[in-house]
Amino acid sequence: MMMLVFTAFALLLIGLELFTGCAMLGWAADKMVVEREKSPGPYWFAIALHSLVGIGLPILFAIYA
Repeated sequence: MMMLVFTAFALLLIGLELFTGCAMLGWAADKMVVEREKSPGPYWFAIALHSLVGIGLPILFAIYA
């Protein structure tokens, strides 16, 4: 059940990031928000990382659990 909640939250986060064009990246406060227009490389890296962690890992856990 927790994997479904985590995946739903990840899908919501990715959807909001794609809709707004701003992604949350990193722990440092100076580069926490990345905008798609200003720096597309780090933005798409954040989207790919959130997709991998938020969707890929729960699917792997569900397969092997």
